[in-house]
Amino acid sequence: MHNTLKKITPFFIVLALFSGTPLFAVSLQVPQNFSTITAAILSAKKGDTVIVDGGVYNEHIYVNPDLCIVSRSLFKAVIDGGGKGTVVTLGNNASISGFEVRNGTIGVFTTAGGVRIAQCRIVHNQQTGVMCVGNLPKIEDNIIVYNKGSGIQGWDVRTTTATIKHNTLAYNGNHGLSLGGNSSIVLENNIIAFNNQFGIKPSEESVRIQMLSNNFYQNARFTDVLPSDNYTFNPMFINAQKLIFTLDKNSRCIGRASDNQNIGARVVY
Repeated sequence: MHNTLKKITPFFIVLALFSGTPLFAVSLQVPQNFSTITAAILSAKKGDTVIVDGGVYNEHIYVNPDLCIVSRSLFKAVIDGGGKGTVVTLGNNASISGFEVRNGTIGVFTTAGGVRIAQCRIVHNQQTGVMCVGNLPKIEDNIIVYNKGSGIQGWDVRTTTATIKHNTLAYNGNHGLSLGGNSSIVLENNIIAFNNQFGIKPSEESVRIQMLSNNFYQNARFTDVLPSDNYTFNPMFINAQKLIFTLDKNSRCIGRASDNQNIGARVVY
């Protein structure tokens, strides 16, 4: 034990003690150490990180509580559901970032608290891109497009520390965002465009949505008055057909967010 402790930097010890992260959290590598993401998750412990290299992984995965899975390169690690089922399910305090999640019935599903979904491209699922029930994840900097149902669907979700911020929800077959039950959320700095039904569809009168600096453009239906501190102009994606949702240099979404950054997902690829 004494020799092991010598190899840990003082900074790491301080970080572990004050962040709640287990002192000996490790990184598990796919496919270097494990051939599948599922195998790495089954071997992981609380606080560990699973790092996944580029490639197509034909799996349906459950991310254990307090576990983080990360694509080493943005969108290069692809989790493919094979046309059915929920592709990724997230447990309490789990997180996923950097992946492309595609070709399932539901892309990402969670009922858990403390969940984070960041910098993912969630695409071509048969129903919903992201579905959350009972708890609102932190959904940030994702590209959620070309799903046959809604981009994001939530039921009984409420904003506490989590928000739906800086996402691009576009070209989905139903709504950009659909909410029901006793839901109350903050929706900030998102692009919600070209969806085949409503940009936002609250299914209950009890749904409350605080909207700030979002851009709604050419959704097929919109029945409410757009709040004054939101926008409606062409986001000017570089090439949506090729899944390149980076903004053209002339896009009016550039620098218009409430934090003076770009509206929509802040990813360049």
